[in-house]
Amino acid sequence: MNKKQSTWNIIKRLFVIGMKFRKWFIFTLVISVVLAAVSTYRPYLSMEIVDNDIIKLKDKSLMMKHIYIFVALVFSETILNFFLVYFSNFISQNAIRNIREKLYRKLIYFRTSFFDKTPIGQLVTRAVGDVETIATVYTDGFLMIFGDVLKIIFALFAMYQVNANLTYISFAILPLMAIITRLFQKKLKKAFGDERTWTANQNSFVQERLSGMPIIQVFNRQKSEYDKFDKINITLKSALLRTVFVFSLFFPVVDLISSLLMGFILFYGGYVTISAGAVIAFVQYIPMLVRPLRQIADRFNNIQRGIVGAERVFGVMDEDFAMPNNGNIIKNNFEGKIEFRDVHFAYDEKQKVLQGIDFKVNPGEKIAIVGATGAGKTTIISLITRLYDINSGKILIDDVELKNYELYNLRSHIGVVLQDVFLFHGSIYENLSFGDENITLDEIKRAAKEIGVDDFIEKLPGEYDFVVSERGSSISLGQRQLLSFLRAYLSDPKILILDEATSSVDYESEKLIQRATEKITQNRTSIIIAHRLSTIETADKIIVMDHGKIVETGKHLELLNRNGYYSTLYKAQLKHETEGSKN
Repeated sequence: MNKKQSTWNIIKRLFVIGMKFRKWFIFTLVISVVLAAVSTYRPYLSMEIVDNDIIKLKDKSLMMKHIYIFVALVFSETILNFFLVYFSNFISQNAIRNIREKLYRKLIYFRTSFFDKTPIGQLVTRAVGDVETIATVYTDGFLMIFGDVLKIIFALFAMYQVNANLTYISFAILPLMAIITRLFQKKLKKAFGDERTWTANQNSFVQERLSGMPIIQVFNRQKSEYDKFDKINITLKSALLRTVFVFSLFFPVVDLISSLLMGFILFYGGYVTISAGAVIAFVQYIPMLVRPLRQIADRFNNIQRGIVGAERVFGVMDEDFAMPNNGNIIKNNFEGKIEFRDVHFAYDEKQKVLQGIDFKVNPGEKIAIVGATGAGKTTIISLITRLYDINSGKILIDDVELKNYELYNLRSHIGVVLQDVFLFHGSIYENLSFGDENITLDEIKRAAKEIGVDDFIEKLPGEYDFVVSERGSSISLGQRQLLSFLRAYLSDPKILILDEATSSVDYESEKLIQRATEKITQNRTSIIIAHRLSTIETADKIIVMDHGKIVETGKHLELLNRNGYYSTLYKAQLKHETEGSKN
């Protein structure tokens, strides 16, 4: 699709969105028509006042009547301009809300691989900055340009009524303004594109560095990271200045043309028989002719910025990155049987993560998966919950392939506790209920007591109303883990997956987590991705992985007696923990 087609398609889509508010759209159009008529009649009335009422002194009472009408027209213009601007922005903000909702709805259903490859800062720019620029298409777009065009048409018609020859001379400005506008528009399109690109790059850089600030400070990388930011910032400044330069050159050129035309009219009026009122009217009509032309050019530039933003936003909205949800099987009760059959998976062609994985978990069974970092343990979680789809093989739950289940029904029966617990900024109650209004505070308190995590919550200021800071940094890692256990427990899943649930927590928190683990794994199919091997000694089965393959399977004592890979891992970890306790 070429650029011209792309631009018109974007404008058409934005127009269709704006027409959802048809009543207000038509009302604003009517205001534009009335405002154009009122504005162009005022100079004509001033000519009548000067030529007939003041110079000829026909009738003072008629002059006062004309002056009252003139004042009324001025007030009417002011009021109509207010309504035009207000309702244009009213339509704009409603349309922007509509676009923002559609974009966010699209994003929250995108598959995980999309977020793996796309910087979060760029998506923030799309959802916030680029969406805001689209507002200019409505505030400076369809309605305003329609009003400006009407003013030009009405002004030319009124000018012709005043003096035909001067009107023909004024016509010369129209093609000249069109050429100048087109030249500047081309320059601005590229400038706006560069500006939005570098704005997105800067947002991505800042978002990523703020998230990783502890790492930057620990490794004393402040200077080098500042230098990188400064380079991006300088490039963004240059892009913005190129935009400013084009604007700074455009407006003086337009003003120069307007002044020259006005001077010529005054010159012409001095040599040709023309009334003083007609000269005064034309002096008012020239700005009324040039100002809309200038505003149209300015609006086209702002629209261009909005179109660049819309192109980026629609680029995301038009992508089909959602996880396919073609399954039609919906079950209210899962038994919890899980089976992997010759499963192969890779995040990309070069990164093979799972290679021929075969295992079975019976309903209610508790199994553990262990292995070194990068063995593929966490990937198994992502595949069971269908954050990713496998490349080949089969994954079955209750003897049904995952892809045959309705996706959100499938996930509603699976509870996950991740190693990196994510808590949102908000109260503990809000984080535990996760927006589900059906979960009451009494239910949360009862569940917290059942798994033994109520003590620490009730010691916090405000208890369940305690506000957790972003990512949960206001409470300890162990406490965040306990809250994630409670959140999973509240969903009452038939299948429970615990990913490194006791990794990097203190001894007291580990004891609480182990007690919570025992409680929430009862009568559930449970898969524990274990970091501390001592925590999974009671598992019904242990699956040992290495480099994407299963190398051993069995119970804890069986695997130790084999003196294989698991035994080596266990003894090495035991030695490390013993040496650590001595130190």
